[in-house]
Amino acid sequence: MAMQFKISKLLTYSDITTKLVLPAQIRVHIPIMKGKHFLDLQVMDSKEQMWTLRYYTRPAGNRASPVITVGWLEFVRAKRLEVGDELTFYGHQDRAADGELQMQYMIQVTRTSNVTYQGEPISLDVENFL
Repeated sequence: MAMQFKISKLLTYSDITTKLVLPAQIRVHIPIMKGKHFLDLQVMDSKEQMWTLRYYTRPAGNRASPVITVGWLEFVRAKRLEVGDELTFYGHQDRAADGELQMQYMIQVTRTSNVTYQGEPISLDVENFL
């Protein structure tokens, strides 16, 4: 069975001004080779644009949550992300042209809008706010 995951979180002030702190459970889904502390991921957004984001775990192990560092603030500025936006990070295995399984990563950010459905506000992709 192909591996897949979906992790969501509301963005904090720290997330949009310095680095993205991911929930600790993502470590199970994005393993890093022993002796290494980062991995550059190719991540597709909702407009199918590719972003290189550095997934980093702290070498001292004093914090369980990994972070996204390099490339993240560029993504934040391009998408005009705000505190309270909901980030969803997806991963799934796909078969490459050579037949090998590889991980594909996707990122989507939604924001609560003024639009309502049956009296409830709905969330829209941040691309709709640009």
